[in-house]
Parts: sequence; C-alpha cells; structure tokens
Amino acid sequence: MSEKENVVVLGGGIGGLSVGYFLARTGRYHVTVLEKAPVIGGLCASFEHDGFTLDYGAHKIYSVIPGVLDEIRDLMGERLLTLPKKNRLFLRGHLVDYPLKLGNLASVLGFGTFLKLGIGYALELARGFANRQPPRSYEEYMIQRFGRPAYELVFEPLADKVWGDPATLHPEMARARVPASGGLEVILKLLGIKKETAETNAEFFYYPRAGFGDLPQAMREEIEARGGQVLVNVEVQGFERDANRVRSVRAAVDGQPQEFPCDYLVSSIPLSLLERMIFGEGESAAADELQFRHLVLVYVFAKRDLALEDQWIFFPEREFIFSRIFEQKQMNPELGPEGRTTICCDFTCDEDSWQWAASDDELAQKAVEGLVKAGFVTADEVENTLVLRRRNFYPRYDLQYVEKMKAVDARLQQVENLLLTGRIGMYNYNNSDHCVDMGRFIAENLTAGRPPVEVWNDLAQRVAAYKIVD
Repeated sequence: MSEKENVVVLGGGIGGLSVGYFLARTGRYHVTVLEKAPVIGGLCASFEHDGFTLDYGAHKIYSVIPGVLDEIRDLMGERLLTLPKKNRLFLRGHLVDYPLKLGNLASVLGFGTFLKLGIGYALELARGFANRQPPRSYEEYMIQRFGRPAYELVFEPLADKVWGDPATLHPEMARARVPASGGLEVILKLLGIKKETAETNAEFFYYPRAGFGDLPQAMREEIEARGGQVLVNVEVQGFERDANRVRSVRAAVDGQPQEFPCDYLVSSIPLSLLERMIFGEGESAAADELQFRHLVLVYVFAKRDLALEDQWIFFPEREFIFSRIFEQKQMNPELGPEGRTTICCDFTCDEDSWQWAASDDELAQKAVEGLVKAGFVTADEVENTLVLRRRNFYPRYDLQYVEKMKAVDARLQQVENLLLTGRIGMYNYNNSDHCVDMGRFIAENLTAGRPPVEVWNDLAQRVAAYKIVD
C-alpha cells in the first residue's frame, strides 16, 4: 500500500475538523489539524461556567443537503438528542409564531397594520409587472418581494442590527438568509394553501446531549482514531514553499518549534491572515477589503428553572440591544442546575460602534433591561452576567463583495495545493451543516484525483447556493 499523503488543516473549528474527519476516514491521508486556541471547536465549542455547560449562542444540527444529517447521525450515534423546534419573533410586545399563522399575526399587529402590509405587497406586485430591474441591494430585494411596510416593520431593523445598513448590503445576503421567496408565498402559507417544507422550516433538529461542542469533539476523536492528530495551542509561523506549492508548515506547539510536511494545505482561518502567511507581512492583503461584524454574547443567569418556552427568539426592534436570545436548558435541562437558568443574548456590531466601545457592565445592563421589559425575567431574579466578545465573526456582504472575493481567490489560487473551507475560511455566511458538507465535498473530490483548483472552484459554486434554514 502506498504511503499516505499529508494534509495540514489550519483551524480547529467545525470547518477545519469536518474536512479533517472526512479526509482521515478515506484511509489515504495523514491529517494534522492545527488550532491556535487551547480548545477545539471555535464558536461551535461548549464551555463550563458557574455550574452550566454553555454554547457560544444558539446552535442546532439540521440540514436539507442530501446525506449531511446521515453523516452526522453516523458520527454521533446515541450522543444526539432529537428536539422539536420552537422559535418565534418578539414584535410589539408579543411573541409571533414562526412559521407565521394568520390569526396570531393579525392579533399581534392589529387590523390596520395587517391591512397596510397587504397593500404594500400589492403595490410592489403591481410594480413587478412593469420593467423592474433586478435588486441591487438587500433593501431592494426585500421591498420587491414583501413590500415596503413589511420591510420597515421587520426586515430593515433586524438586518440593520445584524449586518448594518441594508441599503449597503449585497442582495445575496437576503437570498441566503430568507427562506420564503416572496410575499405571495407568505400569504399562501398564512391562508393554509401552501405548506411549509423542510427547505423553508425545520420542524425538528438534532442537538448533542453534552452541548454543541460534542460535535467537534466527536470529529477529533475520529481523526485521531485513524492516525491523525489535532493539536491546540499552535502558533503557525510560516510555510516552506517550493515554487507554487506549500511543502511544509512551520509552527510552535505549546512554544516548541515543529514542522509539518504538507501535500495539501486546507485553511479555515481568516483570509487576510492566510494571505500574509503566504505572501509575507509586508504585502498588502486583498482580503483586507472584506467586511466583518463583531459578535457580542451576554449570558444572563437567573433564579428560575426555565425562562422561555422557545429555544431561541428573534428581536427585530431596535429598542432591544440583542437581535436574538437563546436558553441553553431548552436544549437539554441537564446542561444547567435545577432552579437556575441562563439566557444568552447575542448581537453584532462594528469596530467603531458604541456597543463595541461599551464596557461589559453597560452591555450586561442593557441586556437585562431588555429581558425584563420583554417579561422573560424580573430584575430580582438576575444573579449575575457574563459578557464574551469575538472579533470578525459574521461575514458582511457589502455591495462590492463579489468583486473583492474574485481578487482574493485569484491571488490565493497561485498556491497549487491550497484549499479553503468553513465560514471564515471561505467568507461565506453559513451554518455548521454547510461546513460538514464542505468537508465531505473536498474529501470526495481530492480522493477522486481532481486538482485542488478545480475542487476549489466547484466548491465555491456549491457554497454560493447554500441557504440558511431556521
């Protein structure tokens, strides 16, 4: 039997571990995953705090990509729970069912607003019969499909909270994030004429009973069982190159220098960091032009067994600092002590925003005030809070991002044995199931003998078609 080829994977998040898992499983590759942090999983990890096992925000395992759920079930087995999905919107002081229901929506909005939404959609439908141009932004995409009143009520404020001014967002952000094709589809579903499908709404999902971080842990176990290695506390220092190929990766592992031979290099780390590693610190990185939003997570610990009836709830209105809340014990009550719960309030912001400049105490106070106002906890039930911040977590598709990515790809594809994967590594707004699909796709195509550049370009097309299903 021929000697295994060496694959080095940069980044031990779900993207890097997925490709490492699928490649190791073929038996043809020796896989080494290098992770800078002391733990694997990135923001798909779990951590212990104050008696709780906590995730970094809301995560679930669900997919409409053929075969992905089968792969995860085979990997996790009895470590998975099957949960009915429960999530809603909080609007005008009320919880709105999702999928939308006619009676509930009408009672929350009132007849006047409900009528205004219908008229707004009808006007856009009439304009559609004219020679309307394709949408040039998230704002135009949403108005054309749902009408201006619906856009201003829900889509505009929520998009602004998560990604910034919707008028400056590429329409691709709307296509990937909104499951309904337009107002007509929503109306038909409200009337019961058209039903929700697995492509638009998850009726159930899987969740690791030990916390979401058990998914990356299972991948690590399988990589190591097949002779690979997953190393943490790794500082990648550079690459040894031969013409247009990376031959080895130089790194310090727990401070000790090591060199890892490399037939293929797969990266899930930030593109600007990767560019500088390849072309040198003195070189400008095309990826510096790509925009990101920072993530803030505020955990509020309260003296009650459960606070919500939903796993997560979206908050489009600007009066609330958070855009979503998530209760860990809704996933598995065993992840927290009896008589206590924690609600994770998450939101994103820019580097120069007041939220990013605010102190942890200020952010915690705003989050608690919002939860109290919404009626989910009382002030005297709150015990303590925890604030976590993560830079550059959400890719932000500005109006020029397609051209920017073409420039990045053209430069990085000079390296003949390089591939990208993951949300950050591919600059793609996706979920964990998509990262699993990327890893499987890379492994299948490399094993079939296809050159990395062909795999890269075909994967980019596949990734562009991903949709987020809540």
